[in-house]
Amino acid sequence: MADQDLIRFIEAELSEPTFPEALTFAAEIGARPGVAAVLFYGSCLQRRSAEGMLDFYALVDTPSGFGQSSLIAWLGQHLPPNVYPETFGDLRSKVAVVTIDEFQRRMGAEMLDTTFWARFCQRAALVWVRDEAARATAVRAVATAAETAAQWAGHLTPGANGPNAWRALFTKTYKIEIRVEKPGRAADIVGSDEARFDKLWTLTASAREGSPPMGSWRLRWWVGKVLHVSRLLKAALTFEGGPRYLLWKIKRHRSR
Repeated sequence: MADQDLIRFIEAELSEPTFPEALTFAAEIGARPGVAAVLFYGSCLQRRSAEGMLDFYALVDTPSGFGQSSLIAWLGQHLPPNVYPETFGDLRSKVAVVTIDEFQRRMGAEMLDTTFWARFCQRAALVWVRDEAARATAVRAVATAAETAAQWAGHLTPGANGPNAWRALFTKTYKIEIRVEKPGRAADIVGSDEARFDKLWTLTASAREGSPPMGSWRLRWWVGKVLHVSRLLKAALTFEGGPRYLLWKIKRHRSR
């Protein structure tokens, strides 16, 4: 169970207002079948701008939530999340879909998959929620993500603290993923929100003082590479022009 001060901090942060376009788009996502909560994250949130592609996570009750087909729902159960391109008016987004229970489970330090906690220890906004039970689950999951990330940051970068430890951690997690961001993106994330990461370091002190995470980082690196390639292949089924998207992303990654 996450520290209560950390939970209060995360709940307040997730409730901070964001720009109207994101709220409108989130309401459209929330109207889909079985959606319990919608989280907004990524560069558009950080820049407070609707220019570009908005990034959302839709937390659903069951694998078939969001109106997913049986095949895609099955794939999402075994390799979450499923990611879809969505448009609303002039706005574009990527919507990652995962069950709310799996979202919470994937935040634990014991998981070999770093994807979920590495994203949600960063700033996010809870832009649509069905009820208070879904809100509480989302808040607990994000708080757990912060604790897991802090545990790994402390374990991998002994002697570092605060923003420097977070920078070192994101550099490592970004190397696992097949990403197209410019070099130095990990440092930019912390630099643009340094006071927040400094506060988060303080609030996760008790988690860092506990037992180190189970298993090796090297194992997570190898497992993470397999998972991210597999997710790219799966995206060919949920994106229009999926094979072209897959080739473009791999080409961009190899050029870095």
